[in-house]
Amino acid sequence: MREDDLDDADYQVREVYAQYGLTNYSSQVLEKGILNTLVLKANSESPTPTAQNFDVLFAKYARLPFGQLLASFQKALPAETEAYDVLARALPLRNFIAHTFFWDRAVDFHSFSGREAMLSELMKAREVFESADALVNQVTRRVAAAAGIDADTFDRRLAEATDDLHARIPTD
Repeated sequence: MREDDLDDADYQVREVYAQYGLTNYSSQVLEKGILNTLVLKANSESPTPTAQNFDVLFAKYARLPFGQLLASFQKALPAETEAYDVLARALPLRNFIAHTFFWDRAVDFHSFSGREAMLSELMKAREVFESADALVNQVTRRVAAAAGIDADTFDRRLAEATDDLHARIPTD
């Protein structure tokens, strides 16, 4: 459906769903950032830091919910108190967005002003997740540096992985 085919209320409803999706996506990016940091740290400290070991560690940590990943983060990286504190504040917000946001806002969803408030709330939550993810990215770079991966190599490998992903996107 084209934008000009929607009345104001329908457009706003669509925006709530879109912002919810973007906010939830941002929380998942944050969660995977924590996962990747933990796997990088564990693999670099392993006596056998191989791609196969990385995959085993990834599977191990990928099973954990956000709260357990956060506990693992604190245990593995006790000096990263600023990042941990930000993540600890993001956890209940993430759980709220993932599990009860629409339930708790059911009445609000049926009015223009309620949906405006929901949109504002979602945008603020997304900012929290994106800021926390930026901190996690800094931690990841420190973990990589401690493992002997210099910034140029890290950036090159990240670009290669990104290029590989882009190459696999279907053209349609």
